Amino acid sequence: MKKIRNDIILIASLILIIGVSFILYFTLQKKENLSVYIYCDKELVEVADLKQNQEFEVNNVLIVIENETVYVKSSTCKDKVCVHQGKIKSAGQTITCLPQRVFIQIEGSGVDVGV
Repeated sequence: MKKIRNDIILIASLILIIGVSFILYFTLQKKENLSVYIYCDKELVEVADLKQNQEFEVNNVLIVIENETVYVKSSTCKDKVCVHQGKIKSAGQTITCLPQRVFIQIEGSGVDVGV
């Protein structure tokens, strides 16, 4: 019975250590080298640093990079799904405006779990 209790304590300790390691890994991960790639008609039209505040207008879509986030401020498309999508800030996230054929993607080595 004592051996089973020790095994349970060992397994619980390992699970706790692994859980804390994952939490620390993702929370301490820095947002480095993140870039914003803007495509229009499948062609790359702009590459920008996520850390520099700036605006771009691509095919009647106003794209804003601000406070290490990217969002579509305005668009001439009918439904404005791209505008309502909100801000993105992590590698791999995208915003797409299908009517205007504009695609925005964040790429880089940084990971940010606080989505």
